[in-house]
Amino acid sequence: MQDMHSTKSQIVRYLSGGSSVAPGKEIGSSNYPYAVTRIRAMKVKLVPRDEYPRLLNMSRDEIIRKIGESNYKSDIDELSREYKGANLIEHALNRNMATSFQKVLRITEGIPHLLVNEYLKKYDIWAVKTLVRGKMNGIDPEDIRSTLVTGGSLRYTFLSGLSDKSYEEVLEALRSTEFGECLKKLDGNNLSAFENELDKLYYKGLISIPGFPGSSDRKLFDRFVRREIDVQNMNVLFRLKKADVYVTETSGAESESQVSDVMNLMIEGGLELDPDKLKVLAALPFGKFVAALRSTSYWTALQPYVENKEPAEVNLTDISKSLLNFNLKKITSNSLQSMMSIVPILEYVIYKENEVRNLRIIVRGKSAGMDNNLIKEQLVII
Repeated sequence: MQDMHSTKSQIVRYLSGGSSVAPGKEIGSSNYPYAVTRIRAMKVKLVPRDEYPRLLNMSRDEIIRKIGESNYKSDIDELSREYKGANLIEHALNRNMATSFQKVLRITEGIPHLLVNEYLKKYDIWAVKTLVRGKMNGIDPEDIRSTLVTGGSLRYTFLSGLSDKSYEEVLEALRSTEFGECLKKLDGNNLSAFENELDKLYYKGLISIPGFPGSSDRKLFDRFVRREIDVQNMNVLFRLKKADVYVTETSGAESESQVSDVMNLMIEGGLELDPDKLKVLAALPFGKFVAALRSTSYWTALQPYVENKEPAEVNLTDISKSLLNFNLKKITSNSLQSMMSIVPILEYVIYKENEVRNLRIIVRGKSAGMDNNLIKEQLVII
């Protein structure tokens, strides 16, 4: 599979009127009737919403057997020779998701194929974060491998091989990837800042693709990505507000420095929260910050968890889950309105991600002996 730069350059050349041919596929073409039909058939195979309550009432071993009878059967059968119990499910879920996304790429062609390919680079970012974080903290290689999802362009053989290497060897190998520039900023003490730079690189790449006049699918993709950026930024802002971090009402260099520190954590390109809006939000204490969010479309998702609450009462997991729920509903609505477009394809991708997330939460919760109600609270069911 092509790397991020070559894929992106093909899109730019096509949109600019240059080369129109990608290896093996016509970039200017699209096969929406075929692709959307195939992908809707894949979506039907996802775990139905009424299955989750039944899973919650099973024991962990019963859940594993149930998953083994589903669309994950071949993954579990093959991996069961090497893994057992919850560890088996972790690997099977990750492998099945990666396989499903590769199938989406095989089904699509032209611009839709390239847009999905770029979107799935999020798993390259996740893999780099996982490897660097794991090696910095001395995590067991097997635990690192269990969290890798090769949905992007970096292959499992490459990534899993790095999990056995030293921290220095991992950095050296990753310098040859498109993330080499970000790695230059890693000094061993700024992991969070490094991970934030990876996120910025990813979203900057995504919003640069559809930034040309053209077809509706690129505009729909643009809105989808920019909404994700808003959600990312709001999650960060809520973490800061809960910790009582905001720009104080000072003047001069101190205030500018505080604004700069907060804005360095933000990702530019949001749908509703542009840099000026983010600067305003960053300067507000919690109560005024919450009030300012009333004017956004995200308020309906946030209101039950933040209205009339003190920072200490706010549950960041609830907020993150509600914003994810909001995003799922929004893309479902858009998918029904734009049935032959990029949206139904992206809808399947994020619904598959959410299914894997839900199943992982259930299996981990059961393994830890958590109460069913506590597990249920963590699930996002649409």
